[in-house]
Amino acid sequence: MLFIDVLVLFIFLERTVSRHIDQKRSALAIACENQRRFPMDEATPVLAMDQNLLPQGDRFFFAKASASTPNDGQPMEMLDGLEKAVYQTLKTGLATTRKAGKTVGLLFLQHKSVILTYPILSNGNIAAAGGIESSLAHIYQDFRRIQKISIIFVVINSFFFALFGNRQLTRIYFKPLKRLAKKAESYQDEGTLFFSVRKEDNEFSVLSSSLNKMLDRIAEDKRVLNETIGSLKAANVELKKAQNDVIRAEKLATVGRLTSGIAHEIGNPIGIVLGYLDLLKQMDLTPGERNDFIARSEKEITRINHIIRQLLDMSRSTVGESKAMSIHQLLQDLIVVLGYQPAADAIGFDLNLDATDDIVFADPDRLRQVFLNILLNAVDAVSGNARGDERIKIITECTTDDNDLSSDPDGGFIKVTIQDSGPGIDPSHLPHVFDPFFTTKPPGKGTGLGLSVSFMIVEKLGGHITVSGGKEVGAVFQVVLPLARNSDVNGIDRKTGAYGNQ
Repeated sequence: MLFIDVLVLFIFLERTVSRHIDQKRSALAIACENQRRFPMDEATPVLAMDQNLLPQGDRFFFAKASASTPNDGQPMEMLDGLEKAVYQTLKTGLATTRKAGKTVGLLFLQHKSVILTYPILSNGNIAAAGGIESSLAHIYQDFRRIQKISIIFVVINSFFFALFGNRQLTRIYFKPLKRLAKKAESYQDEGTLFFSVRKEDNEFSVLSSSLNKMLDRIAEDKRVLNETIGSLKAANVELKKAQNDVIRAEKLATVGRLTSGIAHEIGNPIGIVLGYLDLLKQMDLTPGERNDFIARSEKEITRINHIIRQLLDMSRSTVGESKAMSIHQLLQDLIVVLGYQPAADAIGFDLNLDATDDIVFADPDRLRQVFLNILLNAVDAVSGNARGDERIKIITECTTDDNDLSSDPDGGFIKVTIQDSGPGIDPSHLPHVFDPFFTTKPPGKGTGLGLSVSFMIVEKLGGHITVSGGKEVGAVFQVVLPLARNSDVNGIDRKTGAYGNQ
């Protein structure tokens, strides 16, 4: 409204100024014609009318053609605007209108006065010219008074319109919105939310209907989602059970392979014990000989018991409890067990346990299964090596960065490298080594699940396992595991902690 008020005032101001100029031009023409009827003395070609005869703020100036230059010898630069305009009209014969000066107008500066000139012609020639300079200040004063009244009117109207608009907005929009918000805030997850809006709330009734339909769809989607989550939980339980069954089956298969090798290890001490029992049946034994035979029999039986206990430890099913354990101790125990295998009799094990920290947080039973699978495959690969160099290298080292893992643990990683001197792995087989049921062994010699299960176990522990190598270097397996955090070690010496301790 204020903008419209200012715009209207400026339009009326321009029209008022235009009317004022028209009136002054008519008055100037009359004054100049009157002056022409009463010619001035030839000695006085320039006339300035008495100010008392003119309206306040106006000034009149008249000059004959003979006074095309000031009669007092003044240079043109020293003349004021009205005089310059009149002399210019004498030269050109054209009536002019120009605005001059600056004064306070509406909002910003306006022209202070307007200068009008009028030529008088005689027989087609310029006989004289007159001009008038009229002040515009009184027009601006009148409009400023009108503007003040208008602004007061606009402010009062704006105030009442604001009150009325606020009341209407509150009734039409704010109150329905407040009711909808209150309904939404009181909604409980288990409850039913219904948005009710009065008929007079117009568009909000449409919004309420849309919200209710949306809530119905959300409730239906939530029901379907809960059913899906329930089925996924059940499927996850079944999947974990199947996964554990696969790991258990592969573990038993690995133990079966160990058992076949350990059988002759048990058979030898049993034969020795039977021999000593036959000797004990002799009646001519001295007490010293009898005690010696008994002690030797006990030693062999103890050896059998030790082998059986290790085999039971390998096959025993655990609840999968994770705990802090030593990788070095685990590897050393596995090499002892592999020493009972006939195929490993001629194999040399090179242990380079260089890792300064080997404590990891894992299920010892499953981690043992990982390294046992890799070592058994290495034993099979180097057995009967035509080069006569049957060796398996085991190297451990600590690393603080591994690009294959998404994030580094607090304690970094331990990398276990197992390299054999066998024929290596065909490059075409490398991408499939960890695929389930993939095996290069003859039927009945392997399930094809050992490395796949090992890969799954290592990934679940937050590590990874890779394979490389060819004919020149043999097969190289690398197992990278995150080291245990200090909060998981529970006081164990990270450098000397024994396997299985917490």
